[in-house]
Amino acid sequence: MKKSLLALVSVLVIAACGGTAATATPSAAPKINFPMSAQNASSVSGTAEVVRTGDSFSMTVKLTGLVANSSHIAHIHAGRCSAPGGVAYALQQLIADASGAGSMVTVVPTGYAIPSSGWYVNIHKGPDFSAPANAPSISCGDMPSA
Repeated sequence: MKKSLLALVSVLVIAACGGTAATATPSAAPKINFPMSAQNASSVSGTAEVVRTGDSFSMTVKLTGLVANSSHIAHIHAGRCSAPGGVAYALQQLIADASGAGSMVTVVPTGYAIPSSGWYVNIHKGPDFSAPANAPSISCGDMPSA
C-alpha cells in the first residue's frame, strides 16, 4: 500500500510541475562522419568517423573494394586530398577480409582541432613503404573541422 501511495504521489508531483518522468541518459560523444573516396584509379571507398573525447579522438575507417586479405598502411596527413602534405599521425593498419572489406580504429592522442591547412586520412596501397608500389593512395578523405 505504501509503495502504491508513493508511486501515485510521485506521478502527481511530476504532473504538477508540468514534466514527465524520465531517466537520465548520458550524452553521446560528438561524432563527425565523412566520406573516403577512391584514389589513383582504385575502387576503394567508404566512410570515416571521428569521435571526440577530450584531449584525444578515435578514428574509424571502413572501406570496400580492397584486394581480398590485404593490409594497408594508414595516416592522417597535413593538407587536403587535393593538396597533400606530410604525415601528422600514424593510424592502425587497415586489414581487408576475404570479401575486400576492411576497417580499423585508432585513438589519436591529441584534441580534434584541424589546422587551417587541413588534415586528411590517407590509406596507402601496401602494408608499408618497403617498395615504391606500396606508397600510392588508394582512398582519401578530407577531415571536416567539426
